[in-house]
Amino acid sequence: MNMQGRTQILGGWGRWCLAMALALLLGACQTPPPKGLTAQQQQALRAQGFEPAEQGWELQMSGKLLFEFDSYELGEIARTRVTELAHVLMKEGIDRLRVEGHTDDRGSDAYNLKLSERRAQAVAEVLVEAGMPRQNIEVRGLGRSMPVVSGGAAENRRVAIVVPLM
Repeated sequence: MNMQGRTQILGGWGRWCLAMALALLLGACQTPPPKGLTAQQQQALRAQGFEPAEQGWELQMSGKLLFEFDSYELGEIARTRVTELAHVLMKEGIDRLRVEGHTDDRGSDAYNLKLSERRAQAVAEVLVEAGMPRQNIEVRGLGRSMPVVSGGAAENRRVAIVVPLM
């Protein structure tokens, strides 16, 4: 076999090997897709007011779950709403949540961060009382870092409940 024939055989074989190696490497680098929710679960979330968001499904409870100025106590209406929400989510097999507390812009950053954590914890406690596993609820205080309206309005004293992507 002459040198030109050997180059053609190795060239074709070499290109094939290179293509396969690249395909394997790229396939190994892919992140597996997040575990999704069933169509029924998504429908239940929408019915409760959740909306798809970057990190999962989010329910902004600003209209339904507002806190008084400088308070982290839930009123009876809010407790009832959170309890009902927990029952619906558990019925659909959704038991992993993140609760994010928020504040208005009055007060120091440190104070608002602590207050927002207490608000999130207050909601998490109601979820646990309703039967959700405590270890499946992540609590975050975000202070005044993510206002829904500017100017320190009451609408910013809220909690968001997130069903994270898995």
